[in-house]
Amino acid sequence: MSVRNELRQYLDSTGTPQSAVSRALGISPGYISQYLSDTFRGDKAKMDASVKQLLERWQERKQAPRLKVKFIMTSVARKVFETARICHLDGEMGAAYGDAGLGKTEAVKEYARRNSDTILIEADAGYTAKDLFSELHQRSGIGDGRGRLHDLFTDIVKRMENSGRLIIIDEAENLPLRALELIRRVHDKAGVGILFCGMRRLISNLRGKKGEFAQIYSRIGIAANLQPLTSVDTEQIVSSLLPGSNGIHRTFHEASNSNTRVLSKLIRRSQRVAEINNCAITPDIVLESSKSLII
Repeated sequence: MSVRNELRQYLDSTGTPQSAVSRALGISPGYISQYLSDTFRGDKAKMDASVKQLLERWQERKQAPRLKVKFIMTSVARKVFETARICHLDGEMGAAYGDAGLGKTEAVKEYARRNSDTILIEADAGYTAKDLFSELHQRSGIGDGRGRLHDLFTDIVKRMENSGRLIIIDEAENLPLRALELIRRVHDKAGVGILFCGMRRLISNLRGKKGEFAQIYSRIGIAANLQPLTSVDTEQIVSSLLPGSNGIHRTFHEASNSNTRVLSKLIRRSQRVAEINNCAITPDIVLESSKSLII
């Protein structure tokens, strides 16, 4: 069977669109269409080779799919949930902060998934007050987020007043002062719960270098200083992803520096290395795999 027919058969049997091939190969969708219809006038040998390599990669991924890390209620997640719940029920303004890779984002995403009256905003670097309130305007179901900042602010206050809802802002250390001040005013006027979640510098941002942001910081009713994973957390995660791992969680815990993100990457890498070598995951494989990670 020609490579062209192999590709057509794969696309038909898997329902994969031609656009996926063009994206993977970095070429025009028109070229893929021409190739499949046998009207391609370019270098056919080169195209055949590229398509064949792509099909081999796709088949390999299909046979050994990437390990999916599901949500685990670790000690970090539990602390985030507790803090979010207090803010949610009592209309408090709170903060959950800690080092990168502890699982903060996954925890707030899961909380929002389980509580439909929660609005989750993920602040990006360069976020302005207008960006924040535009997104909040849309997420709260008010409108399309267009208009003057003051109008967006007024609409959000009206919608949130006595709603009992919770607004979670992840990576809140990216928020500028004006955005923080306006969110404080939303909290004050609407009585809605606010949870800031982010890196450790979040607390410094809320406080100010010389305590000049006292109006914001003084309203933080609860703050959770998130700590690294415990060995029990690691055992839970490893046992969930690798049933019957037979005590290897201890090696994973030491090699991952108690960091959730590093642990997830390390489990995936170790599993892939074991699959390539057609063997079980051993402490040696875990330690060797950890050398290729930035920890």
